[in-house]
Amino acid sequence: MKTLPFANAEKVLVLSFVGTIEPGSHKRKTFSEDRDDYSNPRPVLLNWIVLISFCYLILPVMIFISGFVRVEISSVLFGLTTFVCYRSFRHVMTSRELKMQIKNVLPEWRLWRWHLLLMVVLALGWLSFSSIGGIGYRNFDSGIRSSLLWHLVTSSWPLYFPAGYFGDSFGLVSDKAYVYYFAYYLPAAVVGKLLGWKAANLALFAYSWLGVWLALVLVRVYMQRQGSVVTLTVFAGICLFGGLDYVFNWLLAFTADRSEMWLSPFHYFSHTRNLFWAPQHCLPSWLMICIILNRRQISPLLMHIFPLVIVSLLLWSPLCLIGIVPFIFPVLKCYWKEWLRLNPLSILTSLLFILLTAFIISNDFSFEILFAPYYVDNFWRNYSLFVLAEFAILSAVLFWFPFRKMDFDILSIALPMLFIIPFFTLGTWNDWTIKLSMPSLFVVSVMVIKQIIRLMENKRKSASITVLLFAACAFTPLEELVYSARHYRISFESPPEIREFGPTYIVWQQLGDPGSFFFRMIARQ
Repeated sequence: MKTLPFANAEKVLVLSFVGTIEPGSHKRKTFSEDRDDYSNPRPVLLNWIVLISFCYLILPVMIFISGFVRVEISSVLFGLTTFVCYRSFRHVMTSRELKMQIKNVLPEWRLWRWHLLLMVVLALGWLSFSSIGGIGYRNFDSGIRSSLLWHLVTSSWPLYFPAGYFGDSFGLVSDKAYVYYFAYYLPAAVVGKLLGWKAANLALFAYSWLGVWLALVLVRVYMQRQGSVVTLTVFAGICLFGGLDYVFNWLLAFTADRSEMWLSPFHYFSHTRNLFWAPQHCLPSWLMICIILNRRQISPLLMHIFPLVIVSLLLWSPLCLIGIVPFIFPVLKCYWKEWLRLNPLSILTSLLFILLTAFIISNDFSFEILFAPYYVDNFWRNYSLFVLAEFAILSAVLFWFPFRKMDFDILSIALPMLFIIPFFTLGTWNDWTIKLSMPSLFVVSVMVIKQIIRLMENKRKSASITVLLFAACAFTPLEELVYSARHYRISFESPPEIREFGPTYIVWQQLGDPGSFFFRMIARQ
């Protein structure tokens, strides 16, 4: 495997990824030579993938504005969005970089097409066991996810529930609005309204497939190495990344359930379980972390849109957004002046922030955040076991070979976050640890993959130890995959309605006040 050396971008503003490959004419640079700046070559392919990722995350918000917001407000927002897009497009079309980018698209495509196609197939295989869109085994959360999509497809927007709908068991004496972070479901819901329930499920699966593929490809480009082995390593590293839950539970016999529930209420799930159980949370987290990791190679024109995308995550997953915020600071130090400048884009971002915040705070917030040391039995013992099993032991391999400064900056945020998050809990299943940990865990997984590749590339003896340790952690996601395979089925039947899950389930987390500011002043009547 060869490293793709970077040329001096001060001589050429934007170079192709292909143009950086000079067989036999350059010595491989050491990692310490990588500078923490934004002057490196910007691959055309990477920028296209980032643009698609931005559209992927913003599209549901545009659908939300169209279906949930008053016509006069949505018209203003869409007019402003159209103007911003027009200005950005005109800027790109008149830039000096465009001709060189067009010239380099085809060579880059020839270099990367096999890797892109391979990731398409691998992502499909992984997702086929997930239960998303009715494809794969039905896990505990797939029912409530299907119910959410069902109501979005069959009901008019905004969604309201009369008090009588839930019955006496809920004890509700007033009407409730559906207030939840359901961005992930909106594109499929639109398809379902047009073509029916089965089409909505297939659209949700296709939308998830695209999201997984984008994340995998962004990690693959971030590795900056050639070879199909690297592509396969990236996929295996993401798919099989987990903690030592299976090993610790086997040794200590904490639970008869699947091993990732071994030390409740502490939960750091593997990527496979997060994808199978909570795709609406993990996909935006993965994409945003990938973009932050690749930030030095992304065009500044695209990074100017970054705040708009961050704000869009309020409708995807507010908890994951909290987990992502610390990783924004390394990007902020380069772009903060541009982001604070008053222009149509910053105005649009501010208006969108106000609108989405008004919607989210309409939720009843029936679960409070608790300080775990005060009420969790044997907190310090369990906390220590949890930290060791989930990331501390595996993370030790990251210090066997030095990282460049940019990578270390991101890693120095991820590891402290993973130590701090378990001190708080939220909700019946502790959504706080599950959701907030997704960005940091993804950072650690990418760095571990990169470390494995570098150790093998440099033929270090510690490479075999690292691979064996990773393999021990892989038993945890493999348990989820095996369970899925044993209970595999494909079904598009109508799900239960939300009231059928009962008041003790997470239904309370999806209800809000129809008399709030959003529903009185902003929502369609």
